[in-house]
Amino acid sequence: MFARKKVIINHDKLLIMRKVILLCIGILCLSSCSKLRGRVEPKPNWFKYYSAFNNNHYQEFFQQKMEEFMNDSVLSAKPYLSYFYQDTPTPIWTANGFQQHKVDALLEHIEHAYEHGIPSSHFGYDTLMGLITQLQEHKIANDTNIYSVLFGLENSLSEVYAKYAKALQYGATDPKVVNGGKWLYEMTAPDSTFYQSLASGIPDISETLASMQPTDTLYRQLQEELKRLYPIRDTALKEIPVRSVKVGQSGSNIPLVCQRLRVTGELPANYPDTTLLTQEVLKGINKFRLINNIPTGDSLGKETIEKLNRPISYYVDKLSANMERLRWKTKHAKGESYIAVNIPDFTLQTFVDNKRVFKTKICCGKTQNPKNNPARVRNGITRAHKAETPLLHSEIRRIVLNPEWNIPYDIVKNEYYPKLCKSNTAVINREHLLIKDTRTGKYVAPETIDWTKVNRNNIPYRLFQSSGRYNALGQVKFDFANTESVYLHDTNNKGAFKRRVRTLSHGCVRVENPMELAHILYEYNNYDEWEIERLGILVGEKPQTKRGEKYLEKMEEKEQEYYEKLPDSEKPFYRKLRPSSVMLKNKMPLFIEYYTCFIGDNGQIHYREDVYYKDDNILNKLK
Repeated sequence: MFARKKVIINHDKLLIMRKVILLCIGILCLSSCSKLRGRVEPKPNWFKYYSAFNNNHYQEFFQQKMEEFMNDSVLSAKPYLSYFYQDTPTPIWTANGFQQHKVDALLEHIEHAYEHGIPSSHFGYDTLMGLITQLQEHKIANDTNIYSVLFGLENSLSEVYAKYAKALQYGATDPKVVNGGKWLYEMTAPDSTFYQSLASGIPDISETLASMQPTDTLYRQLQEELKRLYPIRDTALKEIPVRSVKVGQSGSNIPLVCQRLRVTGELPANYPDTTLLTQEVLKGINKFRLINNIPTGDSLGKETIEKLNRPISYYVDKLSANMERLRWKTKHAKGESYIAVNIPDFTLQTFVDNKRVFKTKICCGKTQNPKNNPARVRNGITRAHKAETPLLHSEIRRIVLNPEWNIPYDIVKNEYYPKLCKSNTAVINREHLLIKDTRTGKYVAPETIDWTKVNRNNIPYRLFQSSGRYNALGQVKFDFANTESVYLHDTNNKGAFKRRVRTLSHGCVRVENPMELAHILYEYNNYDEWEIERLGILVGEKPQTKRGEKYLEKMEEKEQEYYEKLPDSEKPFYRKLRPSSVMLKNKMPLFIEYYTCFIGDNGQIHYREDVYYKDDNILNKLK
């Protein structure tokens, strides 16, 4: 009996000692982490209503609850927890009940997240403010449940702090998701250094979060324009009537045009309204056209008026989506020399030693309006069309001169098979095609195949288009490693570059002036003049030197010898031009990108159509 009583007394003593120890630990933690947390503020006056709150009891409650949180499943979802609380398990935002200045500093940044194109709702701002307002207005029950409310608020504020910082440093969306799956870049994720810097930055929240903002010139320029337009994003501007006006003529819609151009920035803010289409107004209209990829001219027409009538929110959305793209962290950053393809602008630019040395038009993969295929849209995200050009980083490692086109099986099945069933020899002759039997590995004569008896779902033949100017790949192809079997190449359809919207291919990028690009890559690899001339001769260029003439003569002699040695059975499939590979020692980095908003050559912000329907994906995820 006495022994039992002694055990009970000792157990009670142990409980008391445990509480004392926990309290001491809490006090020590508060002392040791003062530098990490910064100065702990006293309770705000409005918090004194919560008489049920005891700071020591809350500290004990907090430590017990945080111990429960420190498990693998929670930490994997909220990795910042271990850096914010594991070594110093004390409240950040709810020490002494409520840290007014810290919370206000954080919420000030969240409230102005729109300056980065991110709505504050992305961070649950309204919900947080609602709870804090309830606390401040004493609408939370004054009982021991206040500890659970504060612990929940603590976690919400820490999550918002980490989420906001991560959004500025790494983006607020998953690029693979918002690009519909056609995103092949390797990404960089937040690491321990990032979360440690957040933890150490807690004493000065404002300075820490301000330092997270991207500082590059492009981001800053887009941000300044966003700040200018955001306050007037919902302004209802009068619609400009569609009425053509020539320069020097009057038009009742010209004053509204002037109003729009003042808002969008192509006319000075103090430019007066006028009914006359003056040279100065026309200059502003043409500046607007250049920025929006509309052909310039000496009159005002339908397309320009329709695009002038866009709401201001159109520009706000474009700026927001592209600022998010600039925040994504890819593992491979651009260096001093690289090639950049921008799909919405249909251009390719080459930079060598930080200087742009080449710019040309491109054609890219086909697209499809998701309205015509609703199955592509799920949960507000439009999946990429199968023929879209993928967005990626790689390196151009090889140039293929006089490429043959190994026609993909799907194209043979869906595009060539119906033609071949109608007239196989006509198609073969017109497009200079070769047919190989996959069962034997040998070429076969087209007249020996009755395509109407070939199973469309199991075609045992492959089609090749022989080298030459008529080849779909043109005279040169630029190879780079990627999982979608796409590449840059020349084309036999030069007329396609006259179009403004050039979504035409099965995924590859067609280059308008590929030989100029090839020469840049030769020079980048330190090829001398003779080597460049020799490679030019291989694609049919005339020799420029005596040495070149002799080389061509010798090449033709060898070609004749090659033909004569061919077995008679192979001579019908002989082609004089055949692929030649040029391996590049100095590989050129390649970035295929997607920017619908960027800085143009005139230093102004340019806007392009969202040809692959990706902007709304980003905006939906942000909202």
